[in-house]
Amino acid sequence: MDMNDDIFEIFSLVTPGTRLSEGIRNILDGSRGALIVVGINEKTQGILDGGFFINCDYTPERLFELAKMDGAIIIDENIEKIYYANVHLHPSREYETTESGTRHRTAQRVAQHTGQMVITVSERRKSITIYKGKIKYKLNNISVVAEQATQALKTLEKYRNVLDREISKLTLLELEDLVTMDEVASIAQRFEMIYRIKKELKIYVAELGTEGRLIKLQIKELLLELKEEKINFIKDYYKGEKEDFDINAINAVLEKLTDTELLELEKFASILGHGKTHNSLYNKVIPKGYRVLSKIRKLSKKDIEKLIDKYENLTEIQDASEEELLSVKGISKFKIKAMKQEFKRIKNINEMGIEV
Repeated sequence: MDMNDDIFEIFSLVTPGTRLSEGIRNILDGSRGALIVVGINEKTQGILDGGFFINCDYTPERLFELAKMDGAIIIDENIEKIYYANVHLHPSREYETTESGTRHRTAQRVAQHTGQMVITVSERRKSITIYKGKIKYKLNNISVVAEQATQALKTLEKYRNVLDREISKLTLLELEDLVTMDEVASIAQRFEMIYRIKKELKIYVAELGTEGRLIKLQIKELLLELKEEKINFIKDYYKGEKEDFDINAINAVLEKLTDTELLELEKFASILGHGKTHNSLYNKVIPKGYRVLSKIRKLSKKDIEKLIDKYENLTEIQDASEEELLSVKGISKFKIKAMKQEFKRIKNINEMGIEV
């Protein structure tokens, strides 16, 4: 489980709309403090001292009342039972802590010692902090998170609009056989920027819980069909054997690019197999045709694969005569006509500045 998985597990329990969220926010609003351990295992049992074994059903109201005592509260992972209240915790001091307050220092050590999620509510700091393993996450005010999500959503919309315009220009260049690696690398860069904004938004939406439903719908609408578009785009310009193409491996490499590397178009050219030097950006490239052909509804994925297997790239497919195209199994006169008409339509609407 990586850090993001842990964060989403945390959010699944404490975001607005969850039973635990109501309880801990009641404690915060009531100017109380608390240390809550979610889940119990042998290691947790080994560091408990004193307190009361309650074993009662969980309710936000009971959690609030028990927080009036100084000790820690232990609840089950499903937020159904409260096991202990007012207990003292004695985690091993071999675990480091960066905190200053006693409650937060204990919580950070308990999280590392037991592997359980530990929550601190600070009446002095007016904050909720969550620890799990070595992860520390401070929950933000929901209004602040909502504002951050809205700003990120606006940025996503802006980048999507720019990407759509660049892709429309690329389509016309592809049909005119005028594409250089510079245009390809620039669009690959745009795709990656969009997915990084999406990743950031995913965390905001998770933290917002039920309050983030509208933003989640807007993200879905903005990214509609983008995944398939990106896959076809990369397949078009990937320089290598067909059987070596692995979109997951390529995405993994893209995700590892630093913010500085993200601005270097040569990096994207290199990842696609077109060289690492700046000069490689001026090289002419020809797409295989996956992206443009996928826009022709009459063609199935099998049809597209057969056409590309025979002609290798979009330019050769465009230049092929009707008789030559008919020799491809499964390609009928009806499909050929649809192809030719679509090529002409795309050229016309792109020349008029309309996005495909």
